[in-house]
Amino acid sequence: MQVFELKDILPSKVAGSSAGMPDFSACFQRSWRDFKVFEFETCASSLDMAWELMGDGEMLAGDSVLCLEQTGGRGRMRRHWSSPRGNIYAALKLPVPDSPEMNRMLSIITGYSFQRALMARGIEVFLKWPNDLVVNAGKAGGILIEEKRGSILAGIGLNLKALPDSRELRTGRVMEPVHLSNVWPGADPLSAWAELVYLGHVWYNDILCNYSLIDFVSEVKPYLWLVNHKVRVEQDNGVLEGYLKGIDESGSIILDCSGHHKHIQTGTLLS
Repeated sequence: MQVFELKDILPSKVAGSSAGMPDFSACFQRSWRDFKVFEFETCASSLDMAWELMGDGEMLAGDSVLCLEQTGGRGRMRRHWSSPRGNIYAALKLPVPDSPEMNRMLSIITGYSFQRALMARGIEVFLKWPNDLVVNAGKAGGILIEEKRGSILAGIGLNLKALPDSRELRTGRVMEPVHLSNVWPGADPLSAWAELVYLGHVWYNDILCNYSLIDFVSEVKPYLWLVNHKVRVEQDNGVLEGYLKGIDESGSIILDCSGHHKHIQTGTLLS
């Protein structure tokens, strides 16, 4: 294991652009410069390793675990997450929002924060409800929120260079995986992760400190994948069809089904 402070590994171009930005983050209650990154060559799961470090009192809000390779990564609904070397497999400790309403939106808030961090590099990326990052109509990454004993971790996987083994992909998947080597050439996991943590925390802090829930719902709508398009949503009791109109203040998607708006809290969004 190696431990880095964010200020020491943040790419110089990003560090230069941070001039004039406040060091202290109100929501994280500390300076971003002191955020720690715990880097591991191999671990079962970045989330499991982060929970272990938190149990030992090693992680504060803003600190993160970065595994260069995972042997037991997991995604939504605890599906196995294939984890070849060259990508980002990370777990970030988030501050708990003061507002219960914002807490319910945490997966979308976190996804939007990292989406905007990628957009700052000129990468066109959309947020697929509830937790995927979409580039060129393919899945480039995903976010998984876990909460235990009053603490919150965001698991973040992002395909920088490598794709999962096709034999390990879920049958009936909505989209094919893609990597970012064409739009972010030469990115290595540690410096790329440092950049995303810095830019992502700026957006996360801004949303929690300065946005009302209504403002955030309006802000995120244009960046939703397939908004205003006809979609299907797979649920346990069947499939709904309609036009995706956005999200509501609980984080549910709004589906226009022949003029009737349905609010859907759980399910899989299909194209």
